[in-house]
Amino acid sequence: MNVIDSSIALQWVLPEAGAEEAVTFYDDLRSIAPDVILVEVANVLAKKVRAKNLSGDEARQALHFVRQGLVRLELSAPLVPRALELSIALSHPVYDCVFLACAEERQAKLVTRDAPFRKRVEDRGYGHLLGEVV
Repeated sequence: MNVIDSSIALQWVLPEAGAEEAVTFYDDLRSIAPDVILVEVANVLAKKVRAKNLSGDEARQALHFVRQGLVRLELSAPLVPRALELSIALSHPVYDCVFLACAEERQAKLVTRDAPFRKRVEDRGYGHLLGEVV
């Protein structure tokens, strides 16, 4: 089982290098994500609208597409206490650590393209929670 983060989900809708590989997690019953992923994705899409890189309609369609691909969403609230502990241990923002806490809780692997986060997770002894970046 894999926990995917926003960096993967955003590649479903934004043209970026590596997007082809990220699509393998779309609509995958073996992939899960904490529900905060929708907030993060929507935030990036809103920034793209403000920067005039997307229209409002394109952003709404992209969010809908992402939501359709997230077959299994986990509640974030129960993960927050552990995410706080991980945030303290990693000296990293809680919102990213929610995804790591989800992987730990579900005995899954976190799949992310966030290279600085991956490095920090590995350097601080939590690399066993990371999956391979496709």
